[in-house]
Amino acid sequence: MNPFYNPAILCVYCILHQGNENTFGYRLNLAWKRIRNNRIAIAVSALAYMAVGAFIYYNTLVLNDYASAEEMEDIVAKYEKSFKKYENLAQPRFRSLDFSIDLRPEDRSFKAKITSWAINRSGTPIRELHFTMPLVPDSVKITIPNAKLILDSDELYYRIYALDKPLAANDSVMINVEVSKATQGFENSVSFTEVTQNGSFFNNTDLMPTLGYNSNFEMSDKKMREKHKLPKREIIAKLDNKNVKARMNSYLSNDSDWVQVNTVISTSGDQTAIAPGSLVRSWKKRGRNYFNYKLDHQSVNFYSFTSAKFEVARTKWKGIDLEVYFDKKHAYNVANMLNSMKKSLEYYTTHFGPYPHKQARIIEFPRYSSFAQAFPGTIPFSEGIGFILDLSDPTAHDIDQVFYVVAHEMAHQYWAHQVVGANMQGSELLSEGFAQYSALMVMEKEYGKDKMKKFLEYEMDRYLGGRSQETDEEQPLMKTQGQQYIHYNKASVVMYYLKEMIGQEKVDEALKNLLLRYGYKNAPYPTSIDAVNEFRNVTPPELQYVITDMFENITVFSNKVEKTSYKKVGSVYEVTFTTVSEKFRADGLGNETAIPINNYIDIAVFAEPENGNTLGKVLAYKRIKVTKKGNTYTLFTSEKPYSSGIDPYNYLIDRRPDDNIRLQD
Repeated sequence: MNPFYNPAILCVYCILHQGNENTFGYRLNLAWKRIRNNRIAIAVSALAYMAVGAFIYYNTLVLNDYASAEEMEDIVAKYEKSFKKYENLAQPRFRSLDFSIDLRPEDRSFKAKITSWAINRSGTPIRELHFTMPLVPDSVKITIPNAKLILDSDELYYRIYALDKPLAANDSVMINVEVSKATQGFENSVSFTEVTQNGSFFNNTDLMPTLGYNSNFEMSDKKMREKHKLPKREIIAKLDNKNVKARMNSYLSNDSDWVQVNTVISTSGDQTAIAPGSLVRSWKKRGRNYFNYKLDHQSVNFYSFTSAKFEVARTKWKGIDLEVYFDKKHAYNVANMLNSMKKSLEYYTTHFGPYPHKQARIIEFPRYSSFAQAFPGTIPFSEGIGFILDLSDPTAHDIDQVFYVVAHEMAHQYWAHQVVGANMQGSELLSEGFAQYSALMVMEKEYGKDKMKKFLEYEMDRYLGGRSQETDEEQPLMKTQGQQYIHYNKASVVMYYLKEMIGQEKVDEALKNLLLRYGYKNAPYPTSIDAVNEFRNVTPPELQYVITDMFENITVFSNKVEKTSYKKVGSVYEVTFTTVSEKFRADGLGNETAIPINNYIDIAVFAEPENGNTLGKVLAYKRIKVTKKGNTYTLFTSEKPYSSGIDPYNYLIDRRPDDNIRLQD
C-alpha cells in the first residue's frame, strides 16, 4: 500500500466542498476550520498512523532483513564474479556428521552443533578450506583446529580458512559448526517456513555450510545474466564418460560422497522429532523430548529433520518397520500408503536388490510446499498432495495418486540413494526416470494394464506440452538436464515401451546389473551412457533401434486409424482397418524431419469397455512390423468388435495419441 494514501484522503476531506463557492482561499479557510474542530481526532489518528508505520518498519527492517529482488540479484551476481575462480579448487569431502539440534517449535527457533569430518580425496595437499554459508541461520560459527579465518564475506555468504599445515591426501580434518535461528517479529513476506509451531521440516543443507564454491547459487536466467554482464552459463556438463572431472561429483553433492550420520534432536514435550536412520533411544528432560537417530548404512549427504504432533501408524514387512507419521485429522490415506510401501518393497527387493535400511517412514509436513521427497529411509510428504484429500477409495479415481507417489519415492531408495548419477547431462534419468519406471511396475501389478493406459496418456500429454513450451533446447532422454517433462513424463512412456518390447525381466535385469556395479560406489559416478549400455546388453539385435530412437534421439510418431469395418464370416468376425504411420526425428528446437519407418507396432481389436475402462477386453492382438506409411490390416475375432487400433496402449511417443483407436463403423 502507498504510505501516503491515508494522509491524502484526510487532505481531500478537509478541502472538499459542495456548493457554488469554489475559490482556493475559501477552501483553505474551510480546511482550517475543519482541522480546528477535529484537532484531537486528527492528532490521535496521525500518531496512530505513525506508530503503526514505525512498528511495521521496526519488525520488517530492524528485527528482520529485507532485500528486494534487485538486491538479491546483485548478491547472486557478485557471488559468482567474486568466487567463481575457486570452483575447481581442491577441497576435502564430508565423510561423517554428528548433529545436536535443539528445536523450539513454539517460537520457531533452533540451535544446532555439528561435528563433522572431511577427507582429502583430491590426491594433492589442501591449504585452504572454502565454505558457502547456508541461508537459513542467523549466525554460523565454524571452528577448525589449527586454522584461521582469512576471508569472511557476510554479504556474499562465503568464508575462507587457511590451514596452518596443508591437509595431506587421504587425511581428514574436523570441522565444527554452530548455527542458530531465532524468529523475531514479522517479516515483509514470510521467508522461513522450515520451522513452524506444528510441522517443522528442514534439510541438512539448511544447517550446514557446503565446502567450496557452490554453482547452484548462480543465476540461470539468460536475460538476467546478460543484465549483470555474466558469461554464458553451461547448465550442466555435457554427457561424456571421458569427462572424469565431472564424474568425480554426483549430481546431488559437490562436497561429499557417502556419509555416516548421527543425530540427537530435541523438541517440545508434545512433539515427535525424526532424523535419518534408526531410533537408538528417546528420553524426556525438563519437559522436552529427546531422540537419538543413527543411519544404519552410509548414504548420500542429503536428508531431513522433522518435528510435529504426530499420530503414528505402524506395521512390518519382513522385519522392516513401516511407519506413517501424520496429523490425527488426516488419516484418510494412511492405509493406502502402508499398502504401497509393502507392494513397493515386494517388487524392488525381488527385482533389484535388498532394501538398505531397517525402516521406511512417511512423514507429513504442512502444505507450504506441495511435494514428496525421498531421503535415506524417510519420505517427507506434503499434506497438500497426500493427506488432506480423501483418496481412500482408489477405485473412484483414474489414477491412485497416493499409491503412485509412495511407490515413486520408495524407488528412490534404490535410484538416487544407492545409484546416483554423475553431475552431468542424463543424471536424472538414473534417478527420476528409473523411479518412474519402478513405480509403474508396482502400479501395474496392483491395478492392471488398463489403468496404466490412463497414466501413460497423462504422461504423454505432459511431455508433449512440455516440449512445446521449452525455452532452451529439448534434449534426448539420456541427455536430460533439469527438464522435468523429459526425465519424468517422457521417461515413463519410454521405459514402459522398452518393457513391452524386450520384456519386464530384461529391463529389471539391466537395472539390477547397474545397481550391482554402481550401488554405494565412490567416484567416478555412473552416467546415462552406462545405464543405456546395460539396456543394450539385454536387448536383441532386431530391437536395438528402440534404444537409438527413444534414449539417444528425439523421435516422435504419428499413428492414426483412418477407417475401420467388420463383417461376420461364419462364426467369426473379420475386422479390417486402414492406418497411417509416420516416424520423425526432431532436433532440440522442435524441427522435425520424416525418416523411414521400420518398427514393430501393435495392432488390436477390442470389445466394448466395461466398468469405466478406456478399452474393452482384447479380442485380437498382434505385433507387426510397419515399413510404410499406409497399411490395411485384417484380424479375426470370435466376439463382436467395438473398436480397433494401432499402438492402442500408446507405447510410442505420438503427436496425437487420441487418434490411435477408432470405433467400428
